Amino acid sequence: MEKTEIIRETISKIFGFLNIEPNITIENINGRTRANVSTAEAGFLIGRDGENLRSFQHIVSLLVAKKTGDFSVFSSFVFDINNYQKEKEDYLIALVKNSAAKVLETGQIVELEAMSAFERKIVHITIEQIDGVKSESIGDGEDRRVIISPRA
Repeated sequence: MEKTEIIRETISKIFGFLNIEPNITIENINGRTRANVSTAEAGFLIGRDGENLRSFQHIVSLLVAKKTGDFSVFSSFVFDINNYQKEKEDYLIALVKNSAAKVLETGQIVELEAMSAFERKIVHITIEQIDGVKSESIGDGEDRRVIISPRA
């Protein structure tokens, strides 16, 4: 069975336990697989600040990795509900670009708010594409955040 079908089947089974009929869309973009579920129960499934969604991401990734034997799924797969992650990613990219422009203009460090590992990864990947600035994660646990500074 193809990885895409394994992902679709895994998500369908999980949502079946919750008595929710998922509308699943799966896309492969730049080596990353993005599965999005459209549902009216999104608020409950996403949870506060995406907490439940991150748990679903972990569970789906774990089950798919086990079924396929491909553990790269943890870094190449995104599970989303009603495009919550995608919208968050678009917001973060805009925030990072604006913050980088501010750093380049003023020469001063910009410290972003605390973020999840997924969000920090988006910040670091975006910063790598901008000349003249660099990023670094600081802090511990839930207070872990990213600082953007001029590249020396």
